[in-house]
Amino acid sequence: MYVSPRKKSSFWQPIFPPEEQLQHGDFIERRINLSLPGVRRSFSLLLLSDLHWTSAHPNRYQPLQESILNDPPDWLLFGGDLYFFLEFAPAAWRWLAELPAKCGKIAVRGNRESIVDWLDHDFWRRSYEKYGIRCLINEVWDTGPDGPIFFGLDDFRFGQPDWNPCRKQQNSKAPVITLSHNPDAVAEEKENFVGQLCLSGHTHGGQIRLPLLGALYTSSIYGSQFVSGWRQRNDHTLCHISSGIGESGFGIFRRRLLCPAEFTRLQITPGKTHFS
Repeated sequence: MYVSPRKKSSFWQPIFPPEEQLQHGDFIERRINLSLPGVRRSFSLLLLSDLHWTSAHPNRYQPLQESILNDPPDWLLFGGDLYFFLEFAPAAWRWLAELPAKCGKIAVRGNRESIVDWLDHDFWRRSYEKYGIRCLINEVWDTGPDGPIFFGLDDFRFGQPDWNPCRKQQNSKAPVITLSHNPDAVAEEKENFVGQLCLSGHTHGGQIRLPLLGALYTSSIYGSQFVSGWRQRNDHTLCHISSGIGESGFGIFRRRLLCPAEFTRLQITPGKTHFS
């Protein structure tokens, strides 16, 4: 479904933190070190988004899978859009279940899940739980005195996003990390509390980019402002938008051009908000 760009936020600006890039088959792994206030003990996050699983080319993901198996994160976060068609959901869940995480796995609904309005929230919670993944739908998960607080927002386009549980954590001593499939939901909150770190996907980085012109289409009401990469709000809140690991579209349009699939590793350490 086409989304017409019609907004621009004056609160968020692009930033370009130092990162290490590794190549795994078709995938780029982005490694970033980030300090956040309230962190008592360092931990690692791995963000995957926009799987759009089909029955075709299952071996394509093997290099990505091997990378995670060789270096498991503390927390594995899946940013939604699980499958291409609903019938592929069980295979996608089984693939996610094979990926290791030392402390836990978290998922949110994307627009591919939320548009299926005959399946309620409990269906998604139960289905993910069956495969060892906690699906947060407008919910907070406090992981304990030495761990972060995770907030999972429902899908912006077809779901019922509710920021109230996140806002109640504003004065928490632990860092609040928000997982929101669509970055538009974060941008729409302007100066309201959305956590110290927001992680999103949805845009696929445009999926098809042209030299000089960049992304032709982003599926965002903010156009290319939140197409991919890092954004920082006036109050130093951070948002990362992943280009994702899958593709949408049909036929010759189901491909990437000058926009490689990617996943992100974050090493979170104590201190003031700072990239290193």
